[in-house]
Amino acid sequence: MESIKSISDSEWKVMEILWAAPGMLIGEIRDALKSSGWSYSTIKTLVLRLTQKGCLRAEDTAKGKRYFPAVDEETSKRKETMSLIDRIYSGSVRMMFSNLVKDSKLTESEASELLSLIDKMD
Repeated sequence: MESIKSISDSEWKVMEILWAAPGMLIGEIRDALKSSGWSYSTIKTLVLRLTQKGCLRAEDTAKGKRYFPAVDEETSKRKETMSLIDRIYSGSVRMMFSNLVKDSKLTESEASELLSLIDKMD
């Protein structure tokens, strides 16, 4: 799988649908995104853009094109997280954690788990 290109919030929703159930037809993707209120043409445009970016691949079948993720979900999430940290926190993980802890109501268990994760960082 290739490395992921930057994707929009709307495109991200399409990716989540296909990571959960790869190989959908465009109509099935539309049905899965019914609550979004997006039109068929909007969803088709999002799928086309993701395909052009190399995030999805299409396979022709007797029923039509089936769409599959061409990028790994976990890798994509990590890339998006690092992009956010770079863009918002100038690459400072410490600043990000500081803001998260200040603005969150962490339980004692969650705080302990977070400290454990920080201790394990390289």
